[in-house]
Amino acid sequence: MKELLAKRAALVAELRAMNDKLIAEKRGFTDDEQKAYAEKEAEVRALTAQIEAEERNNEMNGFSTELPKPTDEPNEGRSESFLKVEKRNGQVEVRTDMKQGTSDSHGGGYDIAPQKFYDELQEIIQKEAILYNLVDQIPVAGAGSLGLPYEATDASDASWTQEVPAYDISADTSWEFGKRELNPINLNKLIKISKQLLATSAFDIDALAQKKLATKIVQAFEAGITTGNGSGAPLGIFTASDNGVPTSRDVATTGVGTGVIKADDLIEMYMKLRPGYRKNAVWIMNTAILKDVMKLKDKNDQYLWHESLRVGEPSTLLGLPVIESEFAPTAKTANSYMIVLGDMSKYKFAYWKDIEITVADQLFAGKNQVGIFGHTLADGCPCDPQAFARLKAVYNAS
Repeated sequence: MKELLAKRAALVAELRAMNDKLIAEKRGFTDDEQKAYAEKEAEVRALTAQIEAEERNNEMNGFSTELPKPTDEPNEGRSESFLKVEKRNGQVEVRTDMKQGTSDSHGGGYDIAPQKFYDELQEIIQKEAILYNLVDQIPVAGAGSLGLPYEATDASDASWTQEVPAYDISADTSWEFGKRELNPINLNKLIKISKQLLATSAFDIDALAQKKLATKIVQAFEAGITTGNGSGAPLGIFTASDNGVPTSRDVATTGVGTGVIKADDLIEMYMKLRPGYRKNAVWIMNTAILKDVMKLKDKNDQYLWHESLRVGEPSTLLGLPVIESEFAPTAKTANSYMIVLGDMSKYKFAYWKDIEITVADQLFAGKNQVGIFGHTLADGCPCDPQAFARLKAVYNAS
């Protein structure tokens, strides 16, 4: 990983040096320089894709880029661990620092996770849930469901009149509102860790469990926001629905063949949004689709895609940020959806409780395991169709 990062940094430095040289000499690229620049730029994009793929793979496996250093004692170096390993009379015991649960319906042994563990898990979610952090998150207290008003029909434009109009000013009759219902849906995740692993591992198992739980919850959020069908799950932006993003917001591909994207298709999506929505909009697509988009050029033979050269800043397409989601559709077959451009603040995500973390230190005792549960109640849907445009693959013979 370090070699890839160093190689990309060197290429970026070369690209900047080439640009600085042109600025200093007050001239444009020669043909050879343009070719060399394009090749280096393509190599930077390829390295970035490889780095991001490796980082995602590491995260899915529960490890950061660098593994924690082994320690001599099972709990050495762990801050405020909630899974404690103790040796008593030569026997290894696993316990928690939390008050024993009293509910027999869970099989006994349930404990509420300590605040530090919960706070750190929330920090992980806020850091990694890029798409989720863009939506409008609404806490709901006590209500069985949440009714969201939405603008079903726009009002007509204002009209100019004389100082004293010849007729009474008529009231607007076109402006109408509808209401969508969001209902609490259970989201659960259980991971189990063997007591032997807790007792003998040289690594911080608490941190790995925390990371894994946060990753799985983030993935569930993103899957619902992108492709959820609205039945027992949030309604996604890639799902055609009159209760979310209807087919009237679709833009058809114009390339020859099925699912062939052209630069004009993206421009059509861009212009389908009003300026007020466009300024906050982001592109959302899968890696399989992004590969095609990265190759598109405008009429001046310039790439529409611009790779970010700063850590933490997203790459851009037509000047708007790009979010690469592994849960966005990958298919390029007829009638499949490929890309969404939208203002994600117009997606409402309601939750009836914060993510609750509980630990079962006895429920799985027969298997010599400790269970960690994550649970929440949530639902979501797009609330303003005009804030979204969606690219649909169609077949074009010519």
